[in-house]
This record gives sequence, C-alpha cells and structure tokens, in this order.
Amino acid sequence: MRQPDPLNAIDELQLFLDFAVPLCAADIAYKLRKWGHSHEQAKNWLRGEAERAGGSLGENGDVLQFSDGRPRSGRAQNRVVRTASELARGVAAAALLAQMEGKRGVEAFGGFYGSPAEPAQSDQATSRDGGDGADDAVAPDTSVRKRAA
Repeated sequence: MRQPDPLNAIDELQLFLDFAVPLCAADIAYKLRKWGHSHEQAKNWLRGEAERAGGSLGENGDVLQFSDGRPRSGRAQNRVVRTASELARGVAAAALLAQMEGKRGVEAFGGFYGSPAEPAQSDQATSRDGGDGADDAVAPDTSVRKRAA
C-alpha cells in the first residue's frame, strides 16, 4: 500500500492553525481574565500581540512557506517553531480583538477563526466579576474554524 503524498507547506500551515489557534485563544482569554484587565487594556494588549505576530511573520515567514520537507534541527527548527507559534497567537489575538469590537472573528490563511454566527444559549458570555467589565473583555468561544469560500 502506497503512503499518501505529504501535504504542501500551505496545507500544513492551515492544519496547524486549525489546531493551534483555538488553543491559543483559550489560553489568551484565560490569562486576560486572570490578569483582570479592563476592556480597553485587553484590547490594547491583544492589538500588540497581533502586531508582534505580523512582525514575526514578515521577518521569518519564508521558513513557513518555503520548506523542502527535510527535518530541521537546532536553530532552523527553533525558528520555524517560534514563527509558527507566534503566528497562531497573533491570529488568536486578532480573532479575540475582533470579537471584542463586535465582529464574529477574522479570516486568515484561507480559514475563519472566531465565534459561530448564532451561538448556542449555553455559550453566551456571562460576567463573573460583578460587573466591572474585566471578564467581559473576551468572547467565550473561539473554537469554530471554517474554510473561507
């Protein structure tokens, strides 16, 4: 039986983002709640995370796009891992920021990351902090990923 051909770099990136962005979004949302940031502080922090990811992608994006398929080690491997991780965090931060601004999420690399169009009632955001707005800073569900048409 013949092994399937490996995915190209773009398909691998999309597969990675499908897995990593919801995890990063959950981690970021947890940290923002834990830190108790105000709505405006959370937006500024998320904006900074998304901008850092854009800078990292601009500086090191070639390692994600142009791969010859050979295993990497040492500095080359660390560069790929760091760039992919920063990219996933940046997309997650951008999705959370978009949700804070009243949008559903963001489109990135051929996919949509954010909340569903009609969230279930059990998924509605509720304040756990007595109304100061710190917990309301982050939307509850960033796990939905749909391919863009």
